[in-house]
Amino acid sequence: MTQKRITIKLWSDAEQKEKTYVAPRTSAKTLLDALRLNKKAEDTAKDLEKSIKVLEEQIKFMVDIFGKQFTYDEFSEGLQSFEISAEISRVLAEVVGYKKIDEEDPDFLQPTETGATGEQ
Repeated sequence: MTQKRITIKLWSDAEQKEKTYVAPRTSAKTLLDALRLNKKAEDTAKDLEKSIKVLEEQIKFMVDIFGKQFTYDEFSEGLQSFEISAEISRVLAEVVGYKKIDEEDPDFLQPTETGATGEQ
């Protein structure tokens, strides 16, 4: 069976480029922890303070899933604010099997003919 890989792309200010990280093989412990975090997020959705704490736990979990290849701050700063929740949800869904892991996710920041990212 081909090993599917969970990946994430984070912007590196230091290197001025996007870096792709590949998570090491995940285990049943990772699955159980991801399910618990998903449940906790659902249970605290209506309480902002509790939701913030869960988000902080999720970011720490992301660092752990990827074998500490990046830090909490590198994760937090490597995504735009509106991307953080979606990326956490995507990775957790891949860990628990809710979402099929793509062999190669399309990159919406593909350079245009001028070399720009398409953002004005």
